Amino acid sequence: MPTRREWLRLVGAGAAGLAIGCADSLGSPDAAAAVLEPTTDGFVVAVWARHATTVTVVLRAGALLSLEPIPLAAGGSGAIEVTGLAAGTPYEILVRTADGILLGPHRVRTSPADDDRRAVRLAVAADVDPNPEFETDLVEHVVAADPDLLVSLGDFPYTDNGPPAFDLAAYRERHVEVRTLPRIRTLLSAMPVRAIYDDHEFRNDWDASFVTTESARYAAAMTAWDEFFPLHEPRGEIRYRSWRMGANVECFLLDCRRFRSANAALDDAAKTMLGETQRQWFLDGIAASTAPFKLVFTSVPLDFAVGVDAWTGFRTERQQLFDALVGIPGILFVSADQHYFAAYRHAFGIREIQIGPLARGLGIPPVGPGVLFTAARYNVGLLDVTGDRLAITGLGAGGDRFYEETLGPEELTPRRT
Repeated sequence: MPTRREWLRLVGAGAAGLAIGCADSLGSPDAAAAVLEPTTDGFVVAVWARHATTVTVVLRAGALLSLEPIPLAAGGSGAIEVTGLAAGTPYEILVRTADGILLGPHRVRTSPADDDRRAVRLAVAADVDPNPEFETDLVEHVVAADPDLLVSLGDFPYTDNGPPAFDLAAYRERHVEVRTLPRIRTLLSAMPVRAIYDDHEFRNDWDASFVTTESARYAAAMTAWDEFFPLHEPRGEIRYRSWRMGANVECFLLDCRRFRSANAALDDAAKTMLGETQRQWFLDGIAASTAPFKLVFTSVPLDFAVGVDAWTGFRTERQQLFDALVGIPGILFVSADQHYFAAYRHAFGIREIQIGPLARGLGIPPVGPGVLFTAARYNVGLLDVTGDRLAITGLGAGGDRFYEETLGPEELTPRRT
């Protein structure tokens, strides 16, 4: 990726002689793009083309600013890190492939500065299957909500639909199939994305043992993932991360797959969902956070799941986390995986919102103590942080806001009594 200095040099060259015109909002099945990982001064643009060997990425913010052509790798993917931009500012990205396909515009706002108290809106989604059986108008209502960021909590894409992917070419094609789907292209052109995988990006219910027992398949799955969801600074297997969105909210995106013990292992002090390094990183980070609200994104729910593939199979470590979070204000867990919307209250009053699916079959919601609300329907979560209030919305097909709740930091502070 170009460095900050290289980016400034490139955009400083202007766009003389570059004819862009109007892009095709649906684009072509032979090319795709997404804007990822927004920060206060930039973002990553990920591109893919089936036939072209280069693409040109164009930044538009009042005046037209351009980049040199980007070479694509053998699999058709490429990425560029855009930096040196203004915080909390809207931009547009257009992509033109060397064989004439035009994509965009992709709309993105850089994150507000850490001391900026402006309101922010996050959308949270999971479970994206291209089967027309699951198609609704939900995407258009997410786009209309105009989030600052979409957080994807996994199963995007399903690579183990029949026939399942086993090699790199097949994994890449599953990413392409979803990313070039018209409704998903519309979603990805309207907002930037931060994402983590769950299980179906590799294979169902995987844990770290499969990294060894199915090493070639795992390597293919993660190579494709990293091509389509590149980070600012790739750190090998470290894909968990945190970020601020202004003065009022900090986000922690956990990796609940790569470092977990075998699901079937005895649930004792040695069994871990996060691994020791990630667990300590999370606990240190959330304890040090000065944001009034701390959003913790976990691809699998804290409780009420069927079987041991969620935190239900890792109760010892979950209790360790719960104990460490007591007294830290403004914590909300946000999860996915089970294919229904739910609101929960756990030990010490810890709150969790569970979202999904965007486009996949529906699960059966639980009942019992701690289950505050459930809805088996296609959904996306909206999280609005405005000053000292966090508004939670369950957004459904037809634009139905079927769940709404507003909480303050004190109401989201775990307590022993």
